[in-house]
Amino acid sequence: MILIDGLFINKGGGAVLLQYLIERIALHPKKDDFYFLLDPRFDIPKVLTKNYKVIPNKMSERSKFYKATKANYTAVFCFANTPPPIKLKVPVYTYSHNQKLLEAPHRRFERAYWKLYAKYLVIKLFNKHTDYYIVQTPHMIEELMKVKLKDAAHCLTIPFYDTGKYAGAHTPFDARPTDDFAFVSTPSPQKNYPTLLDAWEHLHSLGHTPGLHITIDDTAPHLLARLEEMKAKGVKVYNYSYIDPRELYFKYRYLVCPSVMESFGLPLIESVESGMKVLAPDLPYVYDVIKPSIVFDPWNKASIADAVIKALSSTLPFPEIKAKNEVDKLIQLLLDGTTNH
Repeated sequence: MILIDGLFINKGGGAVLLQYLIERIALHPKKDDFYFLLDPRFDIPKVLTKNYKVIPNKMSERSKFYKATKANYTAVFCFANTPPPIKLKVPVYTYSHNQKLLEAPHRRFERAYWKLYAKYLVIKLFNKHTDYYIVQTPHMIEELMKVKLKDAAHCLTIPFYDTGKYAGAHTPFDARPTDDFAFVSTPSPQKNYPTLLDAWEHLHSLGHTPGLHITIDDTAPHLLARLEEMKAKGVKVYNYSYIDPRELYFKYRYLVCPSVMESFGLPLIESVESGMKVLAPDLPYVYDVIKPSIVFDPWNKASIADAVIKALSSTLPFPEIKAKNEVDKLIQLLLDGTTNH
């Protein structure tokens, strides 16, 4: 039996990928060889009808589970950055998908990183319990090596995502509004919403009035207040709080992504599949997954504004997806119990 440990995964990109992995495993001839440990807050896919357990998302409960079932497994895949709490006698792989956790040791004296640093210390404590870390992009291997969790030989790059989920029946590019941009994301600090809003105010001051369609929820009241101030000035910003990304990706021409940190950059891939052109930061995580239409300095409002003006005044190339979906390779790796590397 192969354990997929999804405890602590309940929302966001991690939940999307875990759901997709479960759906792919459900189609595999050896689907009954997999067992899933899941978080109570996780939206369990309907295809999963057996071979799973939901337990409280506490470290103590996780330890009890492992101690009681450790003899049952031929391989283990931990999905939430954290290796098992005990040493096992089978191959163990841990999916590292949160770059902020790996940034925490370098920024541990900043209040915003205190909780993340505490989580990192737990990962470091259990680090010897995993044989390999699995990541989506090469730059994540560099981040793991910076904090000395593993060397390159014990890090595997196996990107996976729901290929084609956003492809298909969307509005042709030329039939979309000519001056509307979208960014779908929670308002986490690394998403860099303040600089994006700075850029839109800067564009307005220059006489440009493109529309900006975003998703800022009530976890960022300061940003919501700022949006009202911008609207009062005539800046065209439209906030949806939450919306299915496809409702924006299929409708508008451009994705403008100001994020300064991504472990994978799934929205970049989704927007390309949706027929959008992509304005993206000049950062490694971008080039790991796509070839963008144009890049900018994400810390500079004028640079973002310049990229927007170029999109409005010239014909940008369509972006290209560079990352491959290797979900089948991941599943086979777990079935084999070896790396084949």
